[in-house]
Amino acid sequence: MAVDGDPFSLDDGLWLKAALHTHTRRSDGDLEPDAHVRHHEWMGFDVCAITDHWTVTDEPSTERCLVVPGAELAVDPLGPGRYTEILAIGISELPEDPGGDRRYWERIDNYLFKTFPDLRTAAAYIAGQGGASFVAHPYWSGLPVEVLLEADGVHGIELFNSSAERECGRGDSSYVWDMVLETGRRCWGFATDDAHYPGFDIGDAWTMVRAAERSRAAVVEALRHGHTYASCGPAIHDLVRDGAAVEVRCSPARAVLLVSRYETGWAVRAGHRNRQEGARILERDDRRLVVRARFEPPADLPYRRIVVEDEAGRRAWTNAI
Repeated sequence: MAVDGDPFSLDDGLWLKAALHTHTRRSDGDLEPDAHVRHHEWMGFDVCAITDHWTVTDEPSTERCLVVPGAELAVDPLGPGRYTEILAIGISELPEDPGGDRRYWERIDNYLFKTFPDLRTAAAYIAGQGGASFVAHPYWSGLPVEVLLEADGVHGIELFNSSAERECGRGDSSYVWDMVLETGRRCWGFATDDAHYPGFDIGDAWTMVRAAERSRAAVVEALRHGHTYASCGPAIHDLVRDGAAVEVRCSPARAVLLVSRYETGWAVRAGHRNRQEGARILERDDRRLVVRARFEPPADLPYRRIVVEDEAGRRAWTNAI
């Protein structure tokens, strides 16, 4: 039976490598939409969501790359220059007046920047069109966790943004994610390039989406239900739950971790003796890297999520289950 947040529980469907935060010349990117999509296709992406700022760019799909329209929107700032942005994936139109404070509206590059009054209002608008909503780069934006806790209706957050990581080292929002999860809130995470300059910023982060079929509707539906995992490199082949226990199969890893609330967690590491109770390596490759691990945490944890780290330090993350 399919479980929200757990794509590995699905009986069928196909895995699609998705770029879910990208920009073209319709807002502040380098390429025209057709060239932008072809570049993602060349880089091996199955899905490209074009999320131009306050602009819906509905470019046709190619033979091998499904295009999903969307937009990057914003809400009234927390303070001077402190805007909170939200990705709207799978929408087809934008409101003429989103209801935010017009003092913050202005022409930027090729688009008119506007604001919603808050994330709750933005999420409701996105949901009204059947779209999926994710708060963009919360660590890069310096968002207090309270902002996310008040964002009723938002599906999740941009867990990792490779452009923010490259720019200033604030791409990994895992800490913010855990702060939300520890309250009991459901919150999916995905990873993106936030691609603007295709010669430099494509292929460092992506989201694997398990969709019922290769269609816009199926991809957006999978995002809404958390049938994804995020990656900067490693692959997560399978995750099997056995009561409270979890077994993971993955590409060769130097570490596999189970993360939960506060200080609670377990890890196995390829180069250590791993005396930690409740976690063990089940299988290694010919270089002694971990390819299968088992965790046996207590049954009363509010959530558990898996992190896989390869030899280069790149990570992959499951959603919390």
